[in-house]
Amino acid sequence: MMMFNPSTESIKVRLSKTNDIIIKIAAVVGAITIIAGGYTWYLNNIWKPNIELISVDFENGTAQLKHGSDIIELTGDATYWINADWGLRIGSIIDDGKLRYNRIDLLKKGMVVEYLKRDEI
Repeated sequence: MMMFNPSTESIKVRLSKTNDIIIKIAAVVGAITIIAGGYTWYLNNIWKPNIELISVDFENGTAQLKHGSDIIELTGDATYWINADWGLRIGSIIDDGKLRYNRIDLLKKGMVVEYLKRDEI
């Protein structure tokens, strides 16, 4: 009786040149997908923008901020989106029937994460 011994016998698979190329391309595409997914996860879960406040005028609802080498001008209730999830906005309240700007908000997906500057009421 003859038994199969994997250490002495091997199964050889012949691949055509085309199959070999397709397998290599699939491996490269898979590696790129994994790297892109890791980078996206980092941006969504760990990264947070560094914002430097240059000037703010709550009376007129304007502010100048610095992100990297870019100077950002904020006006009114507009939201300035830094990248996919992050943004900046001048927050406001209604005080005696008038709109009053009183803070600069750092947003993630449209929700306030941090107050960069608050005006004392």
